[in-house]
Amino acid sequence: MSADAGKPGTARGDDAAPAASDAAGAPAARQRVAYFGRPGTFSHEVASRRFGASAELTPRRTISEVFDAVAGGAATYGVVPIENAVGGPIYDTVDQLIRREGTGAALAVCEELSLHVTLSLLGRAGVAPKRIYSHFVPLKHCGDWLRETYPDAQILEAESTAEAVERAAQDGEACAIGNKGAAAIYKLEILVPKLGAKGENITRFFIVGKAAEPPASGGRTLLLFGLDHRPGSLVAALSALGRHHINLTRIVSRALPDSPEEYLFLVECEGSTEEPAFKEALALLEQHATGVRSLGSFRVSQKYE
Repeated sequence: MSADAGKPGTARGDDAAPAASDAAGAPAARQRVAYFGRPGTFSHEVASRRFGASAELTPRRTISEVFDAVAGGAATYGVVPIENAVGGPIYDTVDQLIRREGTGAALAVCEELSLHVTLSLLGRAGVAPKRIYSHFVPLKHCGDWLRETYPDAQILEAESTAEAVERAAQDGEACAIGNKGAAAIYKLEILVPKLGAKGENITRFFIVGKAAEPPASGGRTLLLFGLDHRPGSLVAALSALGRHHINLTRIVSRALPDSPEEYLFLVECEGSTEEPAFKEALALLEQHATGVRSLGSFRVSQKYE
């Protein structure tokens, strides 16, 4: 097993070798991983599949608390969602990355994972639901199916799919839409294993840590920068990357809290800061943007089905 085993982008929980031992032969300490949400959420599933049963997984109520756990040393890595194909960017994650930059609590992106989300209807066989709980993204994804199948049921939004399942477990006349793995945790039945919603439902996740772990080549990089308030400034900045054939994969803008007419841009692009061509692109970008900094170069791992 290499010295990098257990780091994001190297050994994976699905196929990782047994835990390494130290020089004296004692087992290595368990990896501590914080994830957003409760047991039974899709974040929990991704954390479990990525880091394996040997890791110590701890749920955190908010994305901010995941960042706090890693920044404060309570966890080595954190697992947070960054984007859903239906609901779009997860702005809580975006804001945590931006607001903590330049502070002692700043974190870097170490790896990106994605999950092909399969939504299930959980409840009690033979009980027609009067209420159906879920997070707003599954409710949006399955809205047409819900209105057609349960036109009289009240649709109620929950903080997470796991909370929705827990509320349904406590409500004898309710169902929930969520991860089928939560059924065993909250003692409900899987009524519909795969809901018939149209289109793929992919959620992407970041693994965040205290320091970046850039690949020598390939992967992606997350950049943060501001722009002068003048026409064409964004075009000029992105053209600087385009001249070096840097392909953009995500761009999100956020207004500054103390200056709502000024924006910061979070841009994900292909390539690593370890590559000479990428360094040249950054140097050119700095001529057209302000405060350019990298929030980590990272590996993009295969999608979990």
